[in-house]
Amino acid sequence: MASIEAIADWLSAPLIGFVLVLTRLSVMMMAIPAIGSGIPMRVRAILAIGIALMLLPLVQDSSPWTSERLAVGSFLDLVIAVAREAGLGMLIGLVIRLLVSGMQMAGELASNAGGMQLGDSIDPDLNMSVSTLGRLVSLMVTAAMFLMGGHRMMIESLLESFRTMPPGNVRFEVGMMELVLFEFRAGIEAGIRTGAPLVAALLLANLVTGLISRTLPQLNLLAIGLPFNGLILLIVSGFSLSCGIWVFHDSFLAAIERLTALW
Repeated sequence: MASIEAIADWLSAPLIGFVLVLTRLSVMMMAIPAIGSGIPMRVRAILAIGIALMLLPLVQDSSPWTSERLAVGSFLDLVIAVAREAGLGMLIGLVIRLLVSGMQMAGELASNAGGMQLGDSIDPDLNMSVSTLGRLVSLMVTAAMFLMGGHRMMIESLLESFRTMPPGNVRFEVGMMELVLFEFRAGIEAGIRTGAPLVAALLLANLVTGLISRTLPQLNLLAIGLPFNGLILLIVSGFSLSCGIWVFHDSFLAAIERLTALW
């Protein structure tokens, strides 16, 4: 009987450690664009379990896990530890999600200024109706993130968090909330920097259309203004959004650096 209990204790610590690693990783993956809601649930589960199994040897120290090291002595301690791991994983994913949402706001501003509200579509990431231009910006920044290796940077930041805060020893500090607020502001700033040229060009186009309508009142303003605004929107968005990718690139690298400095 004693040997069976010893075997059970020997197996329980690695299993609990795996559950904690999987929780932090899976919650972080839920916030990654195109992975959090763009693929089926079963595929996400298999992907999270596979990555967790690969990260498990890197997370473990030289000595095997024990219940004392994991700070899990009862079922209530396990529930609290899982909740803390989920909160920390949400923090890592939220830093990137706020930046992507801020960039998507640039498309929303341009669509509202250009009168393209009727062309809304469903965004699976947000599960709500967004403008077509906002959806385009979201897809562009998602593609840019994967091309620049942003998913690997997030995994590296996750590993750094495991070195500083091992599974079962998560602690929340004031700097984490300050980082979330700072990234919220940085996301809005990146969206405004990307969408400001579009909004300025559309306002200028409306001013020109208004001057033409005052000069030639016999012209049909709707027949001229809407196609003119659409043409200006397409031309300026081609330049503005391409530059917005560099804005996202710099903002993403800065967010990863701040997140790594937090650990």
